[in-house]
Amino acid sequence: MVNVSPISLVAIVVGLSCFALGGRLLKSAAAARRVARSDDPEFVLDPTREDPPDDELDGDDLERGFMLLVFGALALLFAAISL
Repeated sequence: MVNVSPISLVAIVVGLSCFALGGRLLKSAAAARRVARSDDPEFVLDPTREDPPDDELDGDDLERGFMLLVFGALALLFAAISL
């Protein structure tokens, strides 16, 4: 039986949470960019729709998502070392 310390357990939970949140941010940023393209043939879901929504797209979600992935990798590396 493997004896897991509480610190490594917390690091695993934090690392996996960061991966989940970072992936979600990157996925939503990519989806927002895809929706903002009016020339995309898959955009036309409703033929009466005139323009894409005027949501402002910024690079903050991309940066946050990438940094969460890096932090998640570091947390999992720390968990592996502490086992």
